[in-house]
Amino acid sequence: MTNCERKTLKLHILFSIFNGSSMGVTWALYEVVARRALGASAFQITLLVMGLPVAWLLSSIFTSAMQSQKSYRPFLIGAGFLRIAAMAGMFWVQSPWQYLVLMIMFLLPLGIINPAQNFILAKNYPNERRGAWFGIATSVMNAMSLITAISGGALLDINEQWFRWIYFIVGILGGIASFVLAAIPVPQRKALEQWENPIKKIVSIFKTDKKFWIFERNFFIYGFGFLLLAPVIPLFMVDALRMSYKEISFARGVLGMLGMIVFSPFTGRILDKHNPFTYASKIFALLALFPLMLLGGNIFGKFAVYAAYICYSLAMAGITIVWNLGSIFFAEPDYEATYQSVHITMTGLRGLIAPVFGFVAMHFLGYPAAFGLSFSLFLLASFMMKSAAKKSMG
Repeated sequence: MTNCERKTLKLHILFSIFNGSSMGVTWALYEVVARRALGASAFQITLLVMGLPVAWLLSSIFTSAMQSQKSYRPFLIGAGFLRIAAMAGMFWVQSPWQYLVLMIMFLLPLGIINPAQNFILAKNYPNERRGAWFGIATSVMNAMSLITAISGGALLDINEQWFRWIYFIVGILGGIASFVLAAIPVPQRKALEQWENPIKKIVSIFKTDKKFWIFERNFFIYGFGFLLLAPVIPLFMVDALRMSYKEISFARGVLGMLGMIVFSPFTGRILDKHNPFTYASKIFALLALFPLMLLGGNIFGKFAVYAAYICYSLAMAGITIVWNLGSIFFAEPDYEATYQSVHITMTGLRGLIAPVFGFVAMHFLGYPAAFGLSFSLFLLASFMMKSAAKKSMG
């Protein structure tokens, strides 16, 4: 291991500690807080879960600006300050709409942080160890997320109005995470890009790189099935199953992260040695069990939800790796951030559409229809990835 690789791994793990600590409560409970502490409607919950896709959708705009500079450091520092400012504003929140705006502000910097992280990892980690090192950092991040999700859930069960102080701390931790990522030394980019219309750039990349287009098309199908569940799951757990903050944080924060903590280093090593199409196909098939097991909550109650999140965590140990590193497989040197921003923008696009489909299916046809649609899309994406793997090896 070179000195650069060793220093990058240390700072990457430190970034993961702070970022995981900031995202634990956010991922596990942010919609639940809106529903229970602020009385958000089902429609407002749907808009809230579309906040992250908005950040992803804007990623190509952020990255186009970043790609015109030799260093991403100023963008990461600005992202850190925005995270802190957004969560400091929670002290003045009195309505779901105010909460929604500030939460979207907190999530927006992810459209900068993720592409920048990809560029750093592509430059500082060798191909044969990149997945392994990223897997270790992912385990650390999810371990910290687990701790903060449990702690946050317990505190909110005591007094749900404490979310303001909790989120203020979350903002500080998220800001520090961004500053740590900015401190990782990385070679300056040699190929600078002129500002270009992000839509034209995405279309151009897909036209010239057919394999990447196929990968993104199939990932879009999986992601649609995943994101349509975003407004469905919190409402199912809160309204249909009457689960408490502790029970929800245990399911989503503990069981939902346990597999990622234990297995991410191994799934990262597997990706280092395999075609991303084959890898994604198997993981999507495993995740198809998740919505079916959630649906069992109608019969078996919260215990079906717990079982579903064990399955979810095993699948996400692989999906997290391929979601973050898959685009590097296709990108030319110095264009890793551009390819990841395309991947993220596609995530944002489906994220703006899929939750609406989930809400409509749940509202007019019930929870079984939403869960069944998700299951079907996971299987379709798995089949299409398997087919693409055969063609790419042929």
